[in-house]
Amino acid sequence: AVGLSDLAQGLGVLQNLTTITINFCWCKKVGDAGLTGLAQGLGALQKLTQIDLNFSGCDNVGAVGLSDLAQGLGVLQNLTTITINFCWCKKVGDAGLTGLAQGLGALQKLTQIDLNFSGCDNVGAVGLSDL
Repeated sequence: AVGLSDLAQGLGVLQNLTTITINFCWCKKVGDAGLTGLAQGLGALQKLTQIDLNFSGCDNVGAVGLSDLAQGLGVLQNLTTITINFCWCKKVGDAGLTGLAQGLGALQKLTQIDLNFSGCDNVGAVGLSDL
């Protein structure tokens, strides 16, 4: 968690950054605390228009992390494009999708969103309907 918080804080000084791509694919130690720290740090990037995050196979990412990430991204009012991959995240389920929908709902300029929940066995009708 400290690593992702430090990364996000470091990126936060890049005030003119408009696009960011970060790949955490199959990083088994990335979990909810890491997403929370990342979300807090990314909130400083107010010029960000596009974000692409890959958490495929991060087994420790769950509802709390998704909700916190969405809340953090929800303050980035210039975001137009979001791509987030949670493929094969075993702890991602309906509660996480509900939190994600609530956080991203504040983004008025959002024109494109690409979310991947392939292999997330705990995602069902409730979470999908909230999105």
